[in-house]
Amino acid sequence: MSKATTKKLLIVFFVLETLCATYALLFAPVVPIASIVYPLSGLAVAALVLFLPQAKQSFSVQANAHHLPSLSFRIMAVIIMCVELFHFSNTWISDAPLDFHDADMLPIMKIMCERFLSGHWGQVYDTIPEIWNGIRPVYLPAMWMPFSAGVAAGFDLRWVTAICLALTFIIFIFVFHPTHQKKNSPYIIATAFVLFWWLSVQNAHGLIPYTEEGVVIFYYVILTLALLNGNIWFIGIGISVCALSRYALIGWLLPFVLLLLHEKKYRSIVKLVLIGTVAFLLLMMLPFGWAPFQRLLSLPNQYIEFGLRVWKDSPIVFSSSLGLAKFFGPKHILLQHRLLIGLTFVVPLLFMLMVLWLKSKKNYSINNIGLATFKLSLVVFYNLIDVPYLYLFYTSSFVSLIMVGYFISLHDKEIGPTS
Repeated sequence: MSKATTKKLLIVFFVLETLCATYALLFAPVVPIASIVYPLSGLAVAALVLFLPQAKQSFSVQANAHHLPSLSFRIMAVIIMCVELFHFSNTWISDAPLDFHDADMLPIMKIMCERFLSGHWGQVYDTIPEIWNGIRPVYLPAMWMPFSAGVAAGFDLRWVTAICLALTFIIFIFVFHPTHQKKNSPYIIATAFVLFWWLSVQNAHGLIPYTEEGVVIFYYVILTLALLNGNIWFIGIGISVCALSRYALIGWLLPFVLLLLHEKKYRSIVKLVLIGTVAFLLLMMLPFGWAPFQRLLSLPNQYIEFGLRVWKDSPIVFSSSLGLAKFFGPKHILLQHRLLIGLTFVVPLLFMLMVLWLKSKKNYSINNIGLATFKLSLVVFYNLIDVPYLYLFYTSSFVSLIMVGYFISLHDKEIGPTS
């Protein structure tokens, strides 16, 4: 299969993945189908990038000099996007005052930030009596800390989410170079617009008015960009903020280390361990201690009970969203949970071992192994998650957006001959 055909297939599955996570969900009979097509499309995206040239995303001005003629168009696109996002975000924030009765995540984080900014670090993870007659915070530090900016400056916390989404789209605008592939570019631009418009105007996901997920999306996009770039320090920082916000990448960590071992990049492993240790100490252990971290580690044991409660009180969460939970039902939630834990670790590891075997023993021309395994691990984790709130799935969608935007932008001369 030629590289050009691979890129066309990559576009097809990226479009399918995005449509399944957006407007396909407006049609109830289509939701179960979308819930199957979505993970299959994501897996296809992961597999296809293996057969494209090794990513070499550069941040140097000299390396990107040939993009300067289109710089004014990119700046204009950024301005238009930011104005539109500001308008829609302002509408969401005005129409939905921050109230823990609607969604308690941001109200909880607001109090955590207030405690943090007041210097009461030892009390950040204490019970919050003002919410639900006492609730204990369960959020990792890299997730809630960015909202301290909103508390300190006195603006609504939802603007942090909006800013993170804006930064994410800006990264896409500067990674994607439509002039390189004029035949394929319209499909990517249209699909990116569909995702942007859906998140801006639809209320099904509640991402902007009710959640903190914009921060997580931004972190995972940063890690995607780091993997495209290949700088191990950048990758280490990306891994650290992702792992200390939402640990969806947990099944990818061991396979990635195995990849570095296979490539004999021992210094890179040392650097990753160093960066991760420093981040863990600075963001978790030194300010908050071991006890809150122990409680956070025990959270997965509570997901089954939480899932059963959501099945009883809000079954629409399962029927109207993506994820495979709807096919298990409340009677098999224990099986689903065990599959989530097992497959999150086993599938990326087996995938990595298989790919390395094909590359080293069968001499397959395979690239972007770490990036492909990263995408695959997110697909497995999110599609088997116990309670599939729709806003959770957009992290994987944005990872695809950045990946596909980059690879579709490659010049034909970079694609090479058929293989």
